[in-house]
Amino acid sequence: MPDACPGAWRRHDAADGALARFRPVGGAVTGAELRVLADAAATGGSPLELTSRGSLQVRGLTAEGADRLAATLRALGGDGALLDAQGRDVPCSVVASPSGLLDDAARAVAAALRGRTDVPGRLLVALDDGAGDVAALDGDVTVVDGALVLAGTPTDLTGDPAALALAAVEAFLEVRDGAWRLAEVGPERVLTGVTGWYRSLSERYQPVTARDDARPEVTEVLPRLGEIDTATAGVLADLADERATVRVTPWRTVVLRDLADPDDALRRLAGLVETGPSPWSHLSACVGAPRCARSHTDVRGDLARAVATGRAGGLLHAHWVGCSRACGTPAGPVAVVEGTPDGTYRTIVRAGRVSP
Repeated sequence: MPDACPGAWRRHDAADGALARFRPVGGAVTGAELRVLADAAATGGSPLELTSRGSLQVRGLTAEGADRLAATLRALGGDGALLDAQGRDVPCSVVASPSGLLDDAARAVAAALRGRTDVPGRLLVALDDGAGDVAALDGDVTVVDGALVLAGTPTDLTGDPAALALAAVEAFLEVRDGAWRLAEVGPERVLTGVTGWYRSLSERYQPVTARDDARPEVTEVLPRLGEIDTATAGVLADLADERATVRVTPWRTVVLRDLADPDDALRRLAGLVETGPSPWSHLSACVGAPRCARSHTDVRGDLARAVATGRAGGLLHAHWVGCSRACGTPAGPVAVVEGTPDGTYRTIVRAGRVSP
């Protein structure tokens, strides 16, 4: 079966038009990229969307508009860009701890995978600096503080994060046989091949020197339901132009580093995103009707009304969805609030991911 996961050039046809997905390398996005993406999303009638894998989605595109968007991003280029000078995107998600300590390693992994058609879009590579943040994302290949974890199973292998992650991806591809996720073939079969790949790849993928271990000051803000409109994108892009580092995360938040004045940044973002404690902090949702033809309900409208009346926004993460596919369900304990054909909702508490 061909890979149906959307990308920059391979799109998903939704009820509201074509959907293109862009996978930032370790969450990195530039001000110019943000402006282009947000403008394209606004033209399609939707905000720019953050996903549970740290990707950026643009909805409501025409075929011509989608091609034009990809071509514009390709022209921007740059180190670790969404699309490189050849127009190649990253085929799967490569996420990294937002501290920035593993940014170079994430770029090395992404550079080795760009443009490859044998890497399934559902694969998730996570590089964790020891904080344990992206290690909790149900990754296929995770390197935590230099130690390899395969589909949640720790191994005894340690080494350079980028080269070790790439060795695990190559070992998975050798035994994949049509599987989309590493857990489908089992960590044991992949682990058998990792050591050989790691040795043979050492000349192709040079070790990446880790950054200083000092963790930088970060400011994290929350766009409601991961939606970034043009006004929000404009402020974030302006901050990036002022030498701030912007990172989107798999928690549908935006992390800002190297801010000249964090208080000023928060003032400029006030009213556009959540900048403090908020009932939206533990809420997420699929896109719902009318933008998704499968959805039984107007998920986001119903959720907004539930928050306004105090019926949503507790400590347990709740993910609202319009059908049983439960798209976008995050990893870990979560209450899935599922829309039903009669327009009501039922709640199912899950211990882990509902759908890929």
